[in-house]
Amino acid sequence: MSQITVNEAVSRFQELIKVKTISAKDDNFDKEEFAKFLPLLKELYPEAFSVLEAELVNEFGILLRWKGKTAVSPMVLMAHHDVVSDEGQEWEHPAFEAEIHDGCVWGRGTIDTKCIIAAILEGINDLVKSGFEPERDIYFASSNCEEVAGDTMPKIVEVFRERGIQPGFVLDEGGAIMSSLPMGIKTPFAMIALSEKGWATLKLTAKAKNAAHGAKATNSGDKVSAPVKLIRALNKLEDSPSKATITPALEGMLQSFAPHVSGPLNKVFENVAYLKPIIKKAMESNADTAAMIRSAFIINGYEATPVKGATPEVATATVKVRIAPQDTLDDILAHIKKVIGKDITVEVTDKSEPPKISDYKTEAFDYIKETVKKVFPDVGVSPFILNAGTDSRHFAKICDKIYRFGAFRLDDDLFATVHSANERMPIKDYLKMVEFYTELMKNLK
Repeated sequence: MSQITVNEAVSRFQELIKVKTISAKDDNFDKEEFAKFLPLLKELYPEAFSVLEAELVNEFGILLRWKGKTAVSPMVLMAHHDVVSDEGQEWEHPAFEAEIHDGCVWGRGTIDTKCIIAAILEGINDLVKSGFEPERDIYFASSNCEEVAGDTMPKIVEVFRERGIQPGFVLDEGGAIMSSLPMGIKTPFAMIALSEKGWATLKLTAKAKNAAHGAKATNSGDKVSAPVKLIRALNKLEDSPSKATITPALEGMLQSFAPHVSGPLNKVFENVAYLKPIIKKAMESNADTAAMIRSAFIINGYEATPVKGATPEVATATVKVRIAPQDTLDDILAHIKKVIGKDITVEVTDKSEPPKISDYKTEAFDYIKETVKKVFPDVGVSPFILNAGTDSRHFAKICDKIYRFGAFRLDDDLFATVHSANERMPIKDYLKMVEFYTELMKNLK
C-alpha cells in the first residue's frame, strides 16, 4: 500500500470507531447510532457495496453477500458491530474519538471487533478495484447485540436455513496471534478455536425449617441453618471440580507446540495420545491450563434472607458455569447435585450449551492455516478451545466447520484492554489484517 492508501484505510477504520454502537440488554440503547452504521459502511466502502447485496436482519443486524461464480458452499465471515460501554472506565484517550497515539488507533471496538469489519470491507474494496470476482459466494454477518447475547445472529442463521444456504465453513472472532502462551512456548501462535465453552447461571438454594434464635444457633445435628448448609455445599463444590478431558482439539494443540519446546516436553507433546494421564495431571495443577480441560464453576453471589432475631431460613447462591464442549449442561448438573447433596435445590436461570468441536483435519482449516502462514510467516498455527463465547455457536445448527480467529496480534497488554479502558489497535497490525482477509477471499476456491 502507498502511504496515501494506508492513511485512507486507517481513516475509514477510525470512522467506524466513532459510532457509539453500545448495546444493552434492556433494549435501552441509542438506536440512532445503530441506524447510521450500515449507511456509513456504504459511504466509506463504495467499491465494496457496488458488488455486495446488503440487508438488515432484526432491525440492526447486517448481512452481506458477495455473489460468486459457482454454487459451491459459501464462506461465512463474521464479526459484531456492537460494543460494550466505556462508562466508569478511565481512558488515556477518549473511547469514541478514534485518536491515533503511539502508532495505534485508540477506541472502543478497535479490537472487539470493528477491526474485522473494516479489514474485510477494505479487502473487498481493493479486490473489486482489481476486477476480481470470487469463485463462490462470500457472506458477511455482523450482529448488533453479540455483547449482550442477543437474538440477531440466531435470526441471521434462520435466514440461511430458510433460503437453503449451507455454509462451507464459518470464520468468526475468537482466537488471535498470541505471544503469551502457557508451557514456555516462545513462538507466537495463531490460535484458531474449534469450539468454545457454553455457559449456565445456576441458583442454589438451601432451606432450614428449624431456624433458631441467633443466640442459640448451634449449626450441628438437626439444627444446621440454611446459610451454613449452603456454605458447606459450596465448599464441597469448590473442592470437587468437573471431569478433566484431553480432547482431540487439545491433542492437536500440544502436537502443534511440540516443535517449539525442548527437552522431555517435546517428546511428551509429540506422543500426547499415549501420555494423556500424565499430561492431564500436569495441566490440572495450573489454573490457566486446567481451564483448557474441564468445565469451571464460579460462585458469583450469595444471599441469606434476613429474619429478625433468628438465623435465616433461606439462603441462595448464584453459580456461573463455563461448560466445556466435551460436556453438556445435564452432565454438569448431575455432577453438582451429586456433590452438594439433596438438601440443596438447583435452578437453571440462563443457559447456552457448548457447540460441537469442529474437525481441524479439513480442507477449510488447512486453507485458513495456509493463509495465516502466507501473511504471518513467523507464527505457528494451532487449534484450541476458546474459553469465552462467540456468536458463531449459532451456526452450529447448519454448519459443522466453524472456526474462530481474528487475524491480529494480541499480547497481554492489549488483551487486558478488551472490554476495559484503553482498547487500541496498532496500525501496522490492522494493515496486516486487511492483507489476511484480502488473501482469504482472493484465493478461495
